[in-house]
Amino acid sequence: MTERHLSAPRSPGAFKRFLHARLARDHHLGLPLSTGLLAVLATALLFALIAYEVHTHGALTRLDQQLADWFNQRAFSPLTELVLGYTHLHGTIGVLAMSAVLAFFLFRQRPRASAWLLTLAVTVPGGMLFNYWLKFQFQRVRPHFEQPILVLHSYSFPSGHTIGATLFYSVLAAWLASLPGNHARRPAIIIITTILTMMTALSRLYLGAHFFSDVLAAMLEGLAWFALWATIIFTVQRHQLARKSSN
Repeated sequence: MTERHLSAPRSPGAFKRFLHARLARDHHLGLPLSTGLLAVLATALLFALIAYEVHTHGALTRLDQQLADWFNQRAFSPLTELVLGYTHLHGTIGVLAMSAVLAFFLFRQRPRASAWLLTLAVTVPGGMLFNYWLKFQFQRVRPHFEQPILVLHSYSFPSGHTIGATLFYSVLAAWLASLPGNHARRPAIIIITTILTMMTALSRLYLGAHFFSDVLAAMLEGLAWFALWATIIFTVQRHQLARKSSN
C-alpha cells in the first residue's frame, strides 16, 4: 500500500482499490483517517446548518425562545443552586483545571501517552479560544427574561461552557477507551461522559444563560474540533511508526 492510493480513481477497478485502501485498518491513511474525516465533515455541516438558522432567524430560533421561557418558568430552589454549582464547575477555569489534572497524568505516562497529551493541549484551550472568536462573529444576544436567574452581558452563540465540557470529556473518553483492558468498559465510558456533557448543556438552558441552539451548536463544534485534531495528530503518529517499522 503506497501514498498513490490517495489520488483520484480513474476506473471502476481503481475506485475499488482506492476504497479498499481507505478502509484498511493497518495503514495510517486507511480507516482511522477516513472515519476521522467523516466525523469532522458531518459535525461541521450540522454546526453550519444551526449557524445558518441562527443567522437568518429561522424556525429553530422560535423553538429556542419557547424552550427558554419553559425552563425559566419552572426554575425552583434548591435545584437552581445545585445547577449553578455544576455549571460553574464547567466554566473556563473549571475546565482548564480538570484539563491540567488530566495533563499531569498523561505527562507521567510519556512517551506512551504523548499523542494524547498533545491532543489535550491543542483541543481544549484551542477549541475554547476558537469558540470565543465565533461569539464575536455572530454577536447573538443572550436570552432575556423578566425574572432572570443569571444576567450575563457577553454573547450567546455558541455556548462556552458547553464546548468546554464537550472538548474535555471527548478527550477523556477517547483516552480512557484506548487504554488496554478497557474494551468492555467503552460503552459505559462513552455514556457517562456524554451524560456529563449534556448536563452542562442542560444547566445553561435551565439557568437561562443560553438558547437551545447555542448549546447544540457548541457540542457539534466541540466534536468537530476534537475529531479534527485527534485525526491529524494520530495520523501523523501512525505515519511515523510506519516509517520506523519499515526502516
